[in-house]
Amino acid sequence: MIAYSSVLRRALMPLYEAIKGKQLLHYLSQYEGHLQWTPEQLESYQWEQLQKLLEHSFSSTAYYQRVWTELGIRDARDIASMDDFRRLPLLTKDDVNKHYSDLLSSRFSGNIRKSTGGSTGVPFSFELNVDSNTRREAVMWRGYGWLGAGLGTKTLYLWGADVGEVNRAKALKTNLYHRFYNRKMLNSFAMTQSNMGSYVDQINQFRPEAIVSYVNPLYELARYINEEGLSVTAPGTILTGAEPLHDFQRSEIEQAFNCQVFDTYGCREFMLVAAECREFGKLHINSDHLVVETLNNEGAAVVGESGDLVVTDLFNYGMPLIRYQNGDNATLVDKPCCCENPLPIMESIDGRKLDVIKTPSGGMIPGELFPHLFKEFSGIRKFQVQQLKLTELKIKIVVGQDYDQDDQRKIEQEINKYSLGELALKFELVDEIPLTASGKHRVTVCEV
Repeated sequence: MIAYSSVLRRALMPLYEAIKGKQLLHYLSQYEGHLQWTPEQLESYQWEQLQKLLEHSFSSTAYYQRVWTELGIRDARDIASMDDFRRLPLLTKDDVNKHYSDLLSSRFSGNIRKSTGGSTGVPFSFELNVDSNTRREAVMWRGYGWLGAGLGTKTLYLWGADVGEVNRAKALKTNLYHRFYNRKMLNSFAMTQSNMGSYVDQINQFRPEAIVSYVNPLYELARYINEEGLSVTAPGTILTGAEPLHDFQRSEIEQAFNCQVFDTYGCREFMLVAAECREFGKLHINSDHLVVETLNNEGAAVVGESGDLVVTDLFNYGMPLIRYQNGDNATLVDKPCCCENPLPIMESIDGRKLDVIKTPSGGMIPGELFPHLFKEFSGIRKFQVQQLKLTELKIKIVVGQDYDQDDQRKIEQEINKYSLGELALKFELVDEIPLTASGKHRVTVCEV
């Protein structure tokens, strides 16, 4: 029997791409081929692509031309080494918000616009050109592929759902889209202690070859399976993301599903940044698509210790994000993995934990719901959700000029869907939300 993944890749996808004018399979094949390169070849390719990006950005975006000229850079060729590159100023979310139009390339139109709440709690939008979006999809499928959840693999996603009401036509289109890719979506935001049994039933009915999930919802589901002594279909592999995967969570999940669990790291701005290898569980960075750095508090590059994560997308020519500080912390190491994958190593992700919100009846709301929800409201500049009492949720928001009082009603409706109305929602408009002692902003804080 021919596997659906082979049919999809050899027959259905080529036809689909011919109609849509996409090049996903071309890029996927190209990126897969890079896994046969040496680390030196990868470094050379990365620098070559970075030089092209720097020249493009200097000549076609008002922002980089202005900022770099102020540093004495007269031509992109003045940035002649990685040391020169590391002296370029960082780009923050605030910079993107303040200089949005100046960051757009004059050579590209028809960009794809995306929004994110992110782990930092500062909702914002950015753009990327269509070709860049296809490339990042290819990089994602490469990483998922080496973990056994590649293109066309029968996969169940325990993931976030669309915010708000979805009409029947859109729901049908979305369902067909997921069927085409041979996957089933379960809404992690809607999972509660009382309905976890139905999630187990759906997994057993679907019998996935792979599961992809946020960490906390899958961990809670695994605890339920283990505590209730339930039997669940064992997939061939499980991939987690959205927050760090701790050893105790990995053990609980592996016990429940009787298969290995692998961690991935990504963010909305760049999609998949790194994924573990199957042999040694090391996070391999997609260095042929991104430049990834870690910096200490003084802005100096660090290796072997935790630092602020700074990322450059080598192929987003529509809105170049160069030395972009995404608000996360990570530890990089300068040593190869013992597996055959030549991509460099990220030792750990150190700063992305989103607290779970609890309800009086024993329900749980994943922290990932809130950045997913708040990104839809352009009038909210910053937010934090605090649970100091089991029956109450305090929502602090910093608002901008676009804020509408009706936004609060919509937010209440969405949260009540998942809390079943058990939580009293207390909104508080504030001028600023204090950072933690480590200088970070916590999106969700649960102290019960």
